[in-house]
Amino acid sequence: MTPVSWSQTIKYLAAMRFSRLERHTPIDFNTRRQAAFARKQRRERDRYPLFADHVAAEQHSPDEELSRRQRRSDNLERTTRALHARIWREKRAIYFSLSDDQRAEIRAKWQTWTGPTTALYFAYVIDTVSGEYARRSEVARADTLAIRRRVLASLPEQTALEIA
Repeated sequence: MTPVSWSQTIKYLAAMRFSRLERHTPIDFNTRRQAAFARKQRRERDRYPLFADHVAAEQHSPDEELSRRQRRSDNLERTTRALHARIWREKRAIYFSLSDDQRAEIRAKWQTWTGPTTALYFAYVIDTVSGEYARRSEVARADTLAIRRRVLASLPEQTALEIA
């Protein structure tokens, strides 16, 4: 890949609209949610009445539940942002490796794009113009055909039916 000049970067940035990913807000574990969590725990204990004490010992407090939910939310946000950043970087590299005509076509399509302006949709535009989408589709079709042939070959053949 050739190095990207400053003028190419400026042209690229001027043409590339994008929406920033929203940050997750802290989990609002209000009284309604706390009551629902308490009902859930009560249902778990009532499901096994002979072992209610054992089930209750394994259950965790509302504060622990809030911290678990917050950790899951933070992890989801981190992985989602990392995915989008990785896709932007990969597709930007592909964008600059394309010809001037293809880059102009991508810029025109992206400027008229009416859908969400996220990394995933930008990747779709890049892949359709560059031919990557068609190549991946053809590989998937070939793989599917190979699997079908293997499955059909492994099936027993039906012998001719004799009618008496």
